[in-house]
Formats: sequence, C-alpha cells, structure tokens
Amino acid sequence: MITTSRNYSFGKAANKLMDIIAETLTDMARYQNESIQRGIDTQTDIKGAKYAKLSTESTLPIRNKRGQGFTPLDRMKGERQKKLRNTKMVPAERSTMTSKVLMLTEWGVYHNEGFTTGRNSMIPGKKVPKREWFGITKEMEKGGKQYEKYVRMTLTKIVKSINK
Repeated sequence: MITTSRNYSFGKAANKLMDIIAETLTDMARYQNESIQRGIDTQTDIKGAKYAKLSTESTLPIRNKRGQGFTPLDRMKGERQKKLRNTKMVPAERSTMTSKVLMLTEWGVYHNEGFTTGRNSMIPGKKVPKREWFGITKEMEKGGKQYEKYVRMTLTKIVKSINK
C-alpha cells in the first residue's frame, strides 16, 4: 500500500500567485508609461507612426511667440506651465489587480483625440490633428513583443514559486 499526502499549502500558493500577478501588472504599467514618454520624445504615436507636422503658417509662429517650443505635447502655456505629457502611474494591488497610467492634463486629452480651435483662439476654427500619444502601445497589445515578454516572465515566476 502506498499512501500520499499533501505537503504544500494551496493558500500560500494562491497568495504567492496574487503577488506575482500584481507585480507583473505594475511592471507592465511602468513600461507603458515609459513607452508613452519615449514616443513623445521621438514624436511617434502609440501605433508607431510619426506625428503630423506642425503648420508653419500658424502653429509654429504662435508657439515661437509664446516660447513654447516645437513639440506640441511638450508644454502648455498657463499658470503652472504643466507639461501636456504629465502622467501618473498607479501600481496594482492585490485587492484590485489593476495598474493604471493616468493622464493628468486636460489638454493632453485634446491632443490625443484631435480638436478644433475655439472662436476666441488666435486662429479660430483651425482643426488640430489628433496625435495618439496616450494609450496601449503597439508592442504592449496582445501578441506584441513586450506583451509576450511579460507573459513569459510571469509564467516563469509562477513555476519557480511552485518549485520552492
């Protein structure tokens, strides 16, 4: 007769699994935020396409006059001179299992979706092209290179935690 018995705890395994997943989600959000910032620096959207050029007839002279520079998402005029690219990363917790990258400025939303200038603008009724600078990058979509890397890393961590 052979007798077998359980020599591990399902509770401990479940706890370890929760920690691994929360850590991975946080790492993925951190990478997303870095990718978004890198895209702004290289003037590339989240799909890998270059931004539309700024208008030399209207946009560039106005930005130059205001001392705003030549990158639309670099900064905005205002009391606090906040950068349009301001984001905040919220780490995943075991209770929520959700990590987030938040856009902190209203103008960042306008640039991400595109907009038409108001009637009180220096150039009223001008259509400003959308620059998809914020969102899930191509490499982090399901099947993307970085997404697959994080899946493999997570599975490796799970297997190692079982073998301890």
